[in-house]
Amino acid sequence: MKKIVLTGGPSGGKTTALSLLQETFGADVAIVPEAATLIYSGGFPRKDNSPIHIEHAQNIIFYTVHQLERLAERTSNAKVIICDRGSIDGAVYWPYGPEDFFKAMNTTLEAELARYDAVLHLSPPPHKDFYESTHVRTESLEQAFEIDEKIKKIWEKHPNRTVIGGKEHFFEKAELIKNFVEALLK
Repeated sequence: MKKIVLTGGPSGGKTTALSLLQETFGADVAIVPEAATLIYSGGFPRKDNSPIHIEHAQNIIFYTVHQLERLAERTSNAKVIICDRGSIDGAVYWPYGPEDFFKAMNTTLEAELARYDAVLHLSPPPHKDFYESTHVRTESLEQAFEIDEKIKKIWEKHPNRTVIGGKEHFFEKAELIKNFVEALLK
């Protein structure tokens, strides 16, 4: 069983890609939902961006990611587990920097990178006309690009990482994403 992570900036197409992959590959893939969306949709307070709020949120998200992935590994017969974001993503939101994030989570960047067989990074769309806000996505397109760059940087040491830049039409990304996962299933 292989485990890959779909990551990237807000509105990069991760959720749409997961639906496409589930429909295309069926039982060969297991999907791990995005922990942050589950937590914020479930009512976790998102009052402000103060360090204390961010610190508590990222702690919960980090441990939820680990538990969701572990559950999928233990209960699925799929060939590939596809994670909507990974345990490393929280480091870019951490108010005290990535090094402090890994120390606070009692792990290392290297240990977290080793948890994934491959990384597929999806960047946000190039124009605001294609950027979608949601009830849990609070960033502007400019902020999405900043986050995307930080996420690219934090994952750059992974030996099997593919970056798919922003496209005006998702169908351009869809074929690349499908081909990436199809290669892992062989």
